[in-house]
Amino acid sequence: MFRKLATALGLTAAIPAPAAADHADPATQRLYELLFCDLPVLYRPAPGAAAAAWQVLLFVPGADANSVRALAEDRSQESRVRALAYGWLREHGQPVPEGELLGVVVEVPLPGGLDTLAAYRDGRVRYLHHGGRSVLIDAPVPALDPLVEALLGASGRAMQAAQPWRRTGGTAPGPGQVRIAMLTPGGLLRNEGPFDRLQRDAAAGPALLAASRLLEQVVRSCSFK
Repeated sequence: MFRKLATALGLTAAIPAPAAADHADPATQRLYELLFCDLPVLYRPAPGAAAAAWQVLLFVPGADANSVRALAEDRSQESRVRALAYGWLREHGQPVPEGELLGVVVEVPLPGGLDTLAAYRDGRVRYLHHGGRSVLIDAPVPALDPLVEALLGASGRAMQAAQPWRRTGGTAPGPGQVRIAMLTPGGLLRNEGPFDRLQRDAAAGPALLAASRLLEQVVRSCSFK
């Protein structure tokens, strides 16, 4: 966990860890890549598998932009599906709104790998443990809902201090670093730097504290796969 939940939620020190090359376990690495919604090909239906309606819309040649926009703006849809739809709109030169936060991914390198916590506007949560285990939450968990909202709220307030981000290979944060990535209609934003500096930052610090509190409850409430 984030250095024992950032020293029992005190967030008092940097994390002395080697640089991690994302997740060593291939299954966990795939789950990790799916968190950011910037690689649409990963969401294509598998050969021979039935496609969901949104997959048919996003991956059919010559899709209608108005239909894709309706999908992106439909708050009843999964947040990652909405992020993919907004990505389609950007790729096709269509305008997208500003200011909405669809999800947050917090990454902390630890000895042996990368701890990753993701939370989305629809309440879904992912925790990928650096040892290869994972927690995938797709149904409401009352104990988690207010903590997800707290993380999204704190991260939303930090959006103005974040920078646009296009992921490349070997993207894991470096030693002693932490990254807060934000999924928005306009693409990914990030706030990244030394753990001790970001914990003191007026924008990033509350988001890190909210992430630690959510992670603590995830570990208490849910089972690893």
